[in-house]
Amino acid sequence: MASALDASSLAEDLLCPICLSLFRDPRMLECGHSFCAACLEPCVPKGQGRGLCPECRHPFALRRVATNWALCSLAEKARLLKLDEGAQPGGKGSGWSICLEHEEPLKLFCSQDEGPVCVICRDLPQHRGHDFLPIKNAVQKYQDKLKASLVPLKDNLNSVTEDQRRQQENIAELESYAQDLLGYITEEFEVLHQILQEKEQGMKETVGRLKEENREEMEERLKELDEEVTFRSETLSMARVGLDTSDHTAFLRGIKELMRRVQEDQSSQGEEEEEDGASDEGSSGDEDDSTDEDENVANGKEEEGDEDDANGEEEEEEDEDGDIVAVDPALEEFKESLDFEAWQKMLGTIQADTVHDGSITWH
Repeated sequence: MASALDASSLAEDLLCPICLSLFRDPRMLECGHSFCAACLEPCVPKGQGRGLCPECRHPFALRRVATNWALCSLAEKARLLKLDEGAQPGGKGSGWSICLEHEEPLKLFCSQDEGPVCVICRDLPQHRGHDFLPIKNAVQKYQDKLKASLVPLKDNLNSVTEDQRRQQENIAELESYAQDLLGYITEEFEVLHQILQEKEQGMKETVGRLKEENREEMEERLKELDEEVTFRSETLSMARVGLDTSDHTAFLRGIKELMRRVQEDQSSQGEEEEEDGASDEGSSGDEDDSTDEDENVANGKEEEGDEDDANGEEEEEEDEDGDIVAVDPALEEFKESLDFEAWQKMLGTIQADTVHDGSITWH
């Protein structure tokens, strides 16, 4: 019985797990399991090059499936020795699979345990009350059930395969749409950047233009002041020379030009300075007589209050700056018109919110 047991065990190892027959053109997957080449074809959806192992569900690539030559050779030898007849219950030969526990042929099938048993197993307590069928009848029964299940199994496979194809298409569509959206965002932000750069350049050009116009006025006034300083310096120097000269004849020869320059210098100060000069000369001559009057005027001014004093100081500042070109107020006005804080708040409020249903809103 030992040789029969060994032969049966060897034959079972050479059976394809799908067709339950000796291997024909066996192919070994990446996971190590082997199947008949014809049995593997339904495991790979049409138009695709990948499938799942029927044993462990590990994915495999059809192009990487290799022929298991060792298993192919053993299967052919087992077929020549007709070991497949003993390994397949109900075969044309007289061989049977052997019970490992009792070393008896497995001629019966337990309907409750759904497995082959020998006559000794049938009489054991664990099988008491069970229903048994001859192996041949049991095979026919389950083969009939499998035949009836082929159409639903095929339909289910086709349905799942179609869902798989559509899901793969959706993944590809997602990748494509996301790439297009990223490209669109990049292009639109480039437009925004261009607008901001143009705004920045325009503002800088405005500041540059106002600066150049203001500087041109300042340079022109500075040039006039340089000429005026030179003229006044020369006039003052000539006046000092005239006061210190001992050559009276030469002094009187140039007195006309010198007095013209002196008068021109004094007249350029304006009417207010001439009046101030006249009042200074009068007050120096009548200083004692006008003391009381000056005190009364001073007292009157003190009674006018701090507001008049402040106004007087502002007028003095305006008079002091009246002969020079100040920084153009348009620059300050332009700065005040640049409400960058409002721009920043506006841009900061633009954000995406994902709501509960998965949609996105911008505000």
